[in-house]
Amino acid sequence: MSAPLAFLLLIFALVACAAVLALLVILRRGPALSYLALSSLLVGLAAGVWLTTLRTPPPMP
Repeated sequence: MSAPLAFLLLIFALVACAAVLALLVILRRGPALSYLALSSLLVGLAAGVWLTTLRTPPPMP
């Protein structure tokens, strides 16, 4: 497995977790602030991983 593919899978996993948490917050109407903060943190982490993969130069052959 190549590094860009691993980063892409990590991005998808983080965004999927954030989407599930956001849906749980919307549907349950429980302690929304903490779950919403966690959801936004996961989206921020996914954006950070995505930006890191964009800035990383390809390996030299």
